[in-house]
Amino acid sequence: MTTLRRAGVDDAADLTRLRGLMLSAMGRDVGVPGWVDACEAAFIRRLAEPDRFAAWVVEVDGRAVSSGVGWLEEHLPAPGTVDGRRGHIASMSTEPAHQRRGHGRQVFSALMDWFASLEVPRVDLRATPDGRALYEAFGFRELGGATMAWTAAGTPAPGMGFVRAD
Repeated sequence: MTTLRRAGVDDAADLTRLRGLMLSAMGRDVGVPGWVDACEAAFIRRLAEPDRFAAWVVEVDGRAVSSGVGWLEEHLPAPGTVDGRRGHIASMSTEPAHQRRGHGRQVFSALMDWFASLEVPRVDLRATPDGRALYEAFGFRELGGATMAWTAAGTPAPGMGFVRAD
């Protein structure tokens, strides 16, 4: 039996496990000590704010096999974007044995419905090649631009395989 449901704090371990699968598929080392505990704690803390953070899971026979999360961000208003709220979707993951069965689409659709219920005017995400077709089917497009990031020494750079050494 397949079930889509909103995740709660009791799902933190499954959300972390599925996030680990996604990160591993992206080439990240998920054997780094401490990240699992930190991620579970973050899920527990963030899921306690249901009007600002949400996660959905698809269960098959009672086991979480797909998930995704979304949260509300507050950006400053600008001309043309007076409502500075933005949604952000991340951590979309499906166990390899359950891919290509529509589970990710169900999770993504639930996240988009949640943002629509909040009347959020914009939703952002970072797409991997595996997810691009799904996101484009929902009307997402690549913005381009000059996204830059700073990271502290010893922290992996976002989207990069290197660690800043200085």
